[in-house]
Amino acid sequence: MSGKRIIFYIIGLFIAGTLILGYIEFNSTRHVNALVTSNKKLLDEYQITRNLLDAAKGKVVIERKIRGFIESGDTTYLSGLEREFKEIQNAQDFLRTIKDDPISVALIAELNKTINLKIELFHSILHAWRRHGVKAAEDTINANLPEWVSYDIENNVRKITEARNRQLAAITGSVQRSGQKALQFSYIVMALVLLAAALVFWYIIYIIKKLIRSEQMLRETARVKENFLANMSHEIRTPMNAIVGFTQLLAQKKLDDDAKQYVQTIEQSGENLLAIVNDILDISKIEAGMMRIEHVPFSLRGLIHSVETMVMPRAKDKDIQLKTVIDKTIPDILEGDPVRLTQILNNLLGNALKFTAAGSVTLKVAAESMNDNNVKIKMQVIDTGIGIEAQKLKHIFGRFEQADDTITRQYGGTGLGLSIVRDLVELQGGTIDVESKAGIGTVFYVNIPYTVSTRQIIDHLAVAESPLAGAAASDIKVLVTEDNEFNQSLISHIFKSWDLPFEMANNGQEAIDKLEANKYDLVLMDIQMPVMDGYTASRKIRNELRSAIPIIAMTAHAMPGEREKCLSYGMNDYIAKPIKQEQLSLLISKFTAFVQPGAKREVTGVTGAPGYKYIKLDYLQEVSAGNTTYEKDATQKFIKAIPLAMESLSASVKAGDEKKMRSITHNLRTTVSIMGLNEALDPLFDEVEYYKGDAQRLQHAVAKIQDICNEAVKEAALFHRMG
Repeated sequence: MSGKRIIFYIIGLFIAGTLILGYIEFNSTRHVNALVTSNKKLLDEYQITRNLLDAAKGKVVIERKIRGFIESGDTTYLSGLEREFKEIQNAQDFLRTIKDDPISVALIAELNKTINLKIELFHSILHAWRRHGVKAAEDTINANLPEWVSYDIENNVRKITEARNRQLAAITGSVQRSGQKALQFSYIVMALVLLAAALVFWYIIYIIKKLIRSEQMLRETARVKENFLANMSHEIRTPMNAIVGFTQLLAQKKLDDDAKQYVQTIEQSGENLLAIVNDILDISKIEAGMMRIEHVPFSLRGLIHSVETMVMPRAKDKDIQLKTVIDKTIPDILEGDPVRLTQILNNLLGNALKFTAAGSVTLKVAAESMNDNNVKIKMQVIDTGIGIEAQKLKHIFGRFEQADDTITRQYGGTGLGLSIVRDLVELQGGTIDVESKAGIGTVFYVNIPYTVSTRQIIDHLAVAESPLAGAAASDIKVLVTEDNEFNQSLISHIFKSWDLPFEMANNGQEAIDKLEANKYDLVLMDIQMPVMDGYTASRKIRNELRSAIPIIAMTAHAMPGEREKCLSYGMNDYIAKPIKQEQLSLLISKFTAFVQPGAKREVTGVTGAPGYKYIKLDYLQEVSAGNTTYEKDATQKFIKAIPLAMESLSASVKAGDEKKMRSITHNLRTTVSIMGLNEALDPLFDEVEYYKGDAQRLQHAVAKIQDICNEAVKEAALFHRMG
């Protein structure tokens, strides 16, 4: 049945039901009114009976009082006679109002006549007594003895009562009939209401089930889309990183002018493509609810200085003045998410520089409001660029929206940046707004609340930015803080091939203990570790040990702004996992006098290896530099570690231990990297590590991880046997 037809049926049933209820309510009201009228008549009958009794009783009382006075001569018998006469008169007046029954009207008229005669006789007796004494009163009674002792009043009262009883019986019957009909209609109304409620309840259940099915389909569609976007982004980013990296290396060679221009074009195009890929990843994470907002201490001025340093080259290339104004009253150490703030400012400043041909771009930072330990930071990004037309402003934060269709062709970009900025601001409880005039410039207003940190971070961002003077490479000693066995094995292999002395620490606390006991020239610091993580350890090294030793973070999350977050904790730089020898060598050389020696290729790697569906050996063979002994050892560790990790992951998911399953997943990122599985598994790891309560989605991700890992173990075993 189509949706439109269901709507017509519902409308028809509603109209019919309304008419039926209206008819039933009309009849019910009519019978209720009849019941009320009949009840009023019953009350009137009660009043009639009471007045008849009052009239008869009054006559008897007056007669008794007059007789007692005449017989005894006691005048106290005469007290209250006027009141009795008045009550009889009132009863007569009420009885005259009865008009509903002719018989009753006639009998009441006769009763009133008799009562009036009696009252006149009573007055005559009293008059005779006042004028001539007791003897005259007795003579008057004796002369009118039949009227004195007559039973006319009692007889008339009895007849009227019988007539009113017949009337009362008719009224009582009417009351019963009206009450029964009103009750029947009430039952009908109740039955219809219950039936309607049952139908409405059924329809609501039907709609809810339909919505649940639709929501499940939408979630599944969204999951497929997100997986596709994530996989596509990872697949694109891997070769693009290589393209950009080798382009940068190529740019350092001696090239003629044309070749340099070509290399610059390739590098710029690659970076633009990487930016688009990162935007797609951010959008997919936001839509999937996997974008986590952290609450950690950071230096606001240090972060802004870092952002300014990043965008300054673009400003210089375009000869645009880049200015930063920070209110001195703002506390420097705040608690919030420095990664997302960096991403927001980098995007807004990048946009401003992109659309400004001449003039200036200014970042103003002030305190919108401060109370207790909370501060709302107001940031303005002001440019003198092309501006935005008024009618386009309301669409500027939409996805894939730009101020003009020609913008994409002239300036590039996808129109995702501002949408991501808006989402990131709102995820932090902030607001964003924009003002602009075409041809004059644009101002973006961002307000984000932060907490003023009670913890202090010593600013060591500029510590050891140049190699240590006078240090020989053989004298350099590195402290590697890493809990993952695979990374320990990898770094050990690399450093041994470089003849670089090092020591291992399994967590942040061990690193602090070793730094207190020994001298080192550099620390490689993993971020997530048991006992004490890398962030906490770095803060303690700076604040408690007061050490200026260079610290390089190692993280599996190469997200925009990660470097700034690491800097805010006192680290000097970071390297993303899986670790590349060239990048690691450059970073160590940046902070020490180390120079990477030529690679020692001890044994030629395996040749003629078959093509594998899951594992990719490029990274393993690149790191091993042809050392098949290391390759076999790393492969053997992978084969042993994966089944244990899969068993632990399944157990933690079954037990609902979210903390443990996130920790296992995080460690797996490093474990699987040796076999080149990150591109295939990272999107699934994200599903587990950023789990948001969708149990079905979690089960699907874990099952897929297990399938891929089990097949990878089989291929790794084959590779191990061939080696």
